[in-house]
Amino acid sequence: MEHINRKALDVFRQNREIISLYFVVLAIVILGMVFFPAFRGRQNLINLMNQIVPIGFVALGQTYVILTTGIDLSVGSVMSLTTVLAATRMNGGDFQSVIITLLLVFAAAIVVGGFNGLMIARLRLEPLIVTLATGSIVGGIALFLLPHPGGYVPYPFTQLWSQTVFNFVPMGFLYLLIIIALSYFLLRNTRFGRWVYATGGNERKARNTGLKVDLVKVKVYITCSLFASFSGLALASRMHSGDPLSGNPFTLFSVAAVLVGGTTFSGGRGGILNTVAGIFILSLLRIFLNIAGVSPYFQNLLTGLIIIAAVLYSSYSKGSLKGGVS
Repeated sequence: MEHINRKALDVFRQNREIISLYFVVLAIVILGMVFFPAFRGRQNLINLMNQIVPIGFVALGQTYVILTTGIDLSVGSVMSLTTVLAATRMNGGDFQSVIITLLLVFAAAIVVGGFNGLMIARLRLEPLIVTLATGSIVGGIALFLLPHPGGYVPYPFTQLWSQTVFNFVPMGFLYLLIIIALSYFLLRNTRFGRWVYATGGNERKARNTGLKVDLVKVKVYITCSLFASFSGLALASRMHSGDPLSGNPFTLFSVAAVLVGGTTFSGGRGGILNTVAGIFILSLLRIFLNIAGVSPYFQNLLTGLIIIAAVLYSSYSKGSLKGGVS
């Protein structure tokens, strides 16, 4: 018995951060159920899962990038462009037009991600500047194709996301769970995952050992853009239309979810399960604020403060703030 207790204690110590995050998620759920009776309703839980899906995909993609010490500020524009393409190219929902539109959406995401990765990896440009510029270009294209919210996403396509399994779990949430599992396996059990952590942990050392750092960076930015396109499809299915600005708020939210989960800009630390916890924490807080009738302006203010707090905590835990400011 003592051996089992010691082993359990060692497991807790090794995974203290991630366990603590999920305790926070559990505490938020319990508090929500106590203070917001409406939260306990079946329909509200379905709405929660539907709301988590768009932010979930884009935050998972952002995790890959931040693990390599990068950032992608073009994800919101990729989401917006995806909603525009879905609303203007599916032509009533026949199988052929849906497939062609999906191929177009994924091709556009690969081009955007590949461009970001090449500019950052080959030309050694700052990810912040490159992705901000790319986001502006993609956002301009979205506005050119659809200057205002409109278009129509056909019902058969929206059903692929909103239809519930066992009359409770939306299909979109199941897709997200599958991507979470695949991403966790990819980063923890494959050579590519080890390369991602090695690149973020010490890029110079990784290069010296022969690791293809540039290829890793291109791949993570392509992955991030592809995941943003999944988010855009989920968003379009919820809106039943397109909006050239609909993805903009998700850029900040995706970064916040990753940072709250403990994956830091210093790279090589954190991962998928951390981000999932961050997604739930921020999504639950936002739902509670909506139930309480808090203005979206204050919700955005809170998101910004959470990001600052997460960065400060990360810096402090690494010891970079202990010496004070010189």
